[in-house]
Amino acid sequence: IRRIDILVATHAHQDHTGGLPALLENFHPRQLWVGPNPSDQLLSRAAELKIPVISQRASPAFDYAGARIEVLSPPADYLAKPGNNDSLALRIVYGENSFLLTGDMESPMERRLLADGRLAHADVLKVGHHGSKTSTSPAFIEAVSPSVAIISAGFENSFGHPHRDILARLAERHAAILRTDHDGLVTVRSDGHKLWLDSMLWHPGKPADIFN
Repeated sequence: IRRIDILVATHAHQDHTGGLPALLENFHPRQLWVGPNPSDQLLSRAAELKIPVISQRASPAFDYAGARIEVLSPPADYLAKPGNNDSLALRIVYGENSFLLTGDMESPMERRLLADGRLAHADVLKVGHHGSKTSTSPAFIEAVSPSVAIISAGFENSFGHPHRDILARLAERHAAILRTDHDGLVTVRSDGHKLWLDSMLWHPGKPADIFN
C-alpha cells in the first residue's frame, strides 16, 4: 500500500479506531471519513496532520475515481449514544463488481435499510459486527445474497465470534466464507470484471482462488 485516498473510521470503538492514528501518520490520506460520535483522539490527530475530516451520513451514490460509492447508513436524522449502529455502511460498485462494507451495523439499521429499499446484491460482503448474532439477519442476507462473505474476528476471541448461526446462514446462501481468525489478513482486488481473493495464511499447494 503506497497511498490511501479515503480512510474510513466506521465508528469510535477502539477495535475499529485504535490503529487509525498510525495510518494517518504513515500514509497521510487525502480524507478521513467519520460517522456520528467520532473519536476525539482521532479528530485531534487528523487536525494536527491537516487531514480533512468529512462527516458522512446516508446519501445518494456518487462517483469517485472510477467507482460508485453510496453511504447507506447511518441515516441523516440519526441521533443516539455511541454504539455499533453509528457505523458507516458503504456500498461500492466498481465495474461489474459490488462491495458492501457494514462496520458493526446491527439488525435495527439492517431493518431500516430493508424498509427503505436501499439494499441490493453485493458480490463481497464485509459481515457486520464480526459475525455476531446481533447482525446479518435472514432478511438482510436474502437481500444482499453475497457471493463472498468476509468476517473479521480475532483468533479464539472471548466473544465467540463468528456465531454459528451466522455461519450457517451464509452457508445456506452458498457464500464463500473467509475469516481472519482462520485465514489471516484477507485482501480483495477487482479490475471491474473479476475478483481476486488472497489471504496471509499459506495453504501448501493451494492456488489463490479467482472469482469471475
